[in-house]
Amino acid sequence: MKDLGFGDRLKTIKPDSELEPEVPDHKIDAVAERHGFVSREPIQKITRRKEAEPSANLNIRPPVSTYNRFVAWAMENRMSYPEALKELMDRARI
Repeated sequence: MKDLGFGDRLKTIKPDSELEPEVPDHKIDAVAERHGFVSREPIQKITRRKEAEPSANLNIRPPVSTYNRFVAWAMENRMSYPEALKELMDRARI
């Protein structure tokens, strides 16, 4: 190995054994803001809807009288059609 003039001094170099103190994120953010840095973190979009399972289409052509009863019941109970269908199926235990 080629001698670069350091001799045995490189062997005496050891990594720090002490851990750096943890600095809370809000303090880091405050310093960054004072110096004009802009956050690159994504902005969370607020949504009003709950997370839902995947959906599928269900197309039926009931008689108008049945349709009207279903829609009226869903409206009275302030439910969407999928919620109303689920409620009726739960009540029927199917």
